This record gives sequence, C-alpha cells and structure tokens, in this order.
Amino acid sequence: MTHPGGATPSRKGVRPALLLAGLILQLLFFSGCTAVQEEGSGPSPSGSAPHAGSGFIRYAKGFSLQHHAGFITLHIDPAPDGRKDTLRYILLPSGASVPKGFHGYVPVRTPVKRIAVFSTTHIGFIDMLGRSDGIIGVSRPEFVNTPAVRSRIRSGAIKAIGMPFSPDVEVLLNLDPDLVIAPALPAARKTDYQALVQAGIPVLVVAEWLEPSPLGRAEWIRLFGALFGREDAAREKFDAIERSYRKLAALTENVRERPAVLTGLPVKDTWFVPAGGSYVAALLHDAGAAYPWSDRPGTGSISLDIEAVYPVALEAPYWLNPGAVESMDELLAMDSRFQDMLSVKTGRVYNNNRWINAAGGNAYWEYGVLRPDLILRDLISILHPGLLPKKGGKPDSLTFYREIR
Repeated sequence: MTHPGGATPSRKGVRPALLLAGLILQLLFFSGCTAVQEEGSGPSPSGSAPHAGSGFIRYAKGFSLQHHAGFITLHIDPAPDGRKDTLRYILLPSGASVPKGFHGYVPVRTPVKRIAVFSTTHIGFIDMLGRSDGIIGVSRPEFVNTPAVRSRIRSGAIKAIGMPFSPDVEVLLNLDPDLVIAPALPAARKTDYQALVQAGIPVLVVAEWLEPSPLGRAEWIRLFGALFGREDAAREKFDAIERSYRKLAALTENVRERPAVLTGLPVKDTWFVPAGGSYVAALLHDAGAAYPWSDRPGTGSISLDIEAVYPVALEAPYWLNPGAVESMDELLAMDSRFQDMLSVKTGRVYNNNRWINAAGGNAYWEYGVLRPDLILRDLISILHPGLLPKKGGKPDSLTFYREIR
C-alpha cells in the first residue's frame, strides 16, 4: 500500500467505526486527554511493594487492565513530559462491535497476529510469550539479539520501520499491521504517527521504561499477554520472575556491609546518575549496595557536576555501567583521573555489556527489563560473591555483566 502525496491514507477494509476510532486516538495520542479511570482499575502508588487489593497488576504504575464480559479495557498513563494523560484502549475480538459506553476507547482487535515494534525490549516480552512469529516490523533490526527474530529478519519476513522519532510511515502502511507499539514520546514528536492513526492502524503506547521499580517494568508482560490472548501464560511467567527476584533480594536484607557503588560515566563536565526513586537505585538496594544518591528524589536520572561526583568516585569500591567501554585501557583513555579511583585500582569495574551482537545491540536492554531477577543475581554475585553459589560450578556465572580488564 502506498501513501500518495497529499492524500489521506486509507486502509483496505476500514469501516467507518474503526476510522472514527482512529481519529479519536489521534486526539488522545497527540493532544492528551484528561485522566479517566474506572474505579479500582488503576494501580495505587506504594513504592516497590505490591499494590494492596489490586488483585491483578501488583507493581506497575503505568497501565491497568479491567476485564468485562467479552472484552478488556486498557488504560495507559505515559506522561513522558510531565502531563498525566490517560490513553484508553478496548481489546475485543475481531468482528465485535465496540460496546455502548466505550466509544471513546481505541479498538485493538485481539489476539493480535501482526505487530510492529519500536523497541527491542518489546521483542523480549513478545518472545517470552512465544509469539515472536507475529512480529513483522522492528526499529533498527541490526540491534536485535533474539535468535528467532534475527532469523525472520534475515529471511525478509521482518522489515525495518524507522526510528521512534521518525517512523517509516510508508513501510508501516504497506505492512498493514494489526498493531504498532510505540514508546511514550513528547507531544512534539508524535505527529509522524498521524498517518497510521488515520489509516485505522492502532498505535499503542508502551512505557515500561518509565516504571520506578524493577518488578513494575517486568510486569508489563501482562499487557502483552492481554494483546496476544496469553494472559495466563503472562501471569505465570511474571509470577516466576517475581518469586525469583524476591528470593534473591531476601539474601541481602541483613548483610553487615553495604559497599558504595558508583554508576555511569561523565559526559564532558556532567555526570548523570540514577535518582533515588529509580529502578536502578532499587536494584542496587536489593543487591545489598549503599547508593550515594539514594536520597535524591526522582525516578529518572539526575545531572551532577563532575566535581560533586569525583570525591565519591575516588572512594567507592565498585563502579558499574561505565558507558559502552569494553576494556580498562579504553576507560582510562577517556580521563586519566579515573586511574585514581579505588574501583579501578582494585579491578572492581563491571559493565552490563557482556552480551552484545556485532552491531552493538545489547541483550541487557532486550531481556533485562523482563528479567530483573537475572540482573539482581549478577549484582549480588559482584557485590557479595559469597552469598550465591556459582551457576554450574563455573567461576564466572554472570548473565549480563562482565569485569572490565
């Protein structure tokens, strides 16, 4: 299908109701709407602990699912630029009419069979549910690590669809997917998706990366379960991840020493570090670390002058996630002052790039969001090596991390 210049794109078989829903989505997705939630359907803010009485969504704060007779309503609160807008979707079988009272919701026909995604993280969710064969479009296919998806990319079954900020609209219209998964973007960057919306292709925002807790990020698999008709499988997968994570976190609750941990890498004169309410800070706490900026509010990153970080950097016994570096020589070439840091002197610098492909695609981002228990195991093995047995008796049992030498 081509998109003639100056013409409104059309989609084969689009019914007036679906086109109207697309226009409604345009208003919701590109302009924002007032937050509207059904009573009891949204998760309540309570840190990283399960939401009391939620029954279904226990950790995630960015979405909620409500079951009705024959359909599901989905609310998503992306808020990437400070707004608290709720996007509303209705998941219902093909051929079913939108029920009375829900015409303000964007229809998504389930189970979804053909899907295009803009994040490798979403590939990880879909693959865990056994539905990677439904992926027909990805952003930056060279970064993908999932073997089944890489095979389909090589065969031509999966096409490149551009970048989140600049989607290849013509390719997407030709692919004609049942659903496009887009990240939460600032309002100014969403206009390129209007052609898809007007063509009746639903665009669903997935914002798992904004979750403040590791388990909250992983729990977005339940949204994918609802999309693919695999809710039971999604719940079972998440429950197993949660049990694994909680069992590991319990090991460090009473550790006598919590070593200080430095993270990140300075960019010119600025050092970006995770805020105290971020998922990274939560992982470090659960791994038995002392995080120097745990009292700083926020769930994202905070920027600090390098002079403010350097005294901490000199004394911290561990340094994690120093950019994309792969060797100590590469790290020291960036700034000779790094050689004065305790972590560098003692060889306790670890990076989360153990598993990358030839193009630099890092499996940490593709699978790590979904498997915070494996990340936590790595961190505990690094910070408290005596607490965990080595996997398979091997001296190096890390999954995502490796020592920088």
